[in-house]
Amino acid sequence: MKEKLEKQYDIYRIEALRTANEILSSQRNGVSLTQADNRAYSAFQKWENNPHRAKTWDWPNTYMSWKLQYPKRFEAAAWKGGKLVGLSLGRPTYAGTGLRLNFIEKAPQSEISLLDITYIALSAYAALIGADHINIMHPVNAFVRDYYVRKGFSYNAKSDCCTRRV
Repeated sequence: MKEKLEKQYDIYRIEALRTANEILSSQRNGVSLTQADNRAYSAFQKWENNPHRAKTWDWPNTYMSWKLQYPKRFEAAAWKGGKLVGLSLGRPTYAGTGLRLNFIEKAPQSEISLLDITYIALSAYAALIGADHINIMHPVNAFVRDYYVRKGFSYNAKSDCCTRRV
């Protein structure tokens, strides 16, 4: 059953990233999205120990755990000029009505707007799975939380997440 779900949702992930890449190519910003894979995690090692990281998530181990636990997960690796500039990972809500973004991290000293780029793929994925909102879970600090709010999300202190309808 899990293998069947993995295959079905892999199709959704690929389609969401394809849609996002079409939009990104029309913006001519040089950014593209792929699934998070061994290439992405190898590239991540170049900035893994950078002291300017806001959070020190262990992406390779987190991803492997999520891959086994959440076949319906959302995943994206953002690239610019052949360099990894961001990673994101999420999953549908338990009720299936929303999509959670649990982890998002931009490479230190990167000038891209990772949230804007990732949101394109998130909203495409949400549409494919029938979700009507996106939650960004547990913003890393008040500055980041306020940034999400400026981007059209509303903050829910009770669940410590920022929500936006799609």
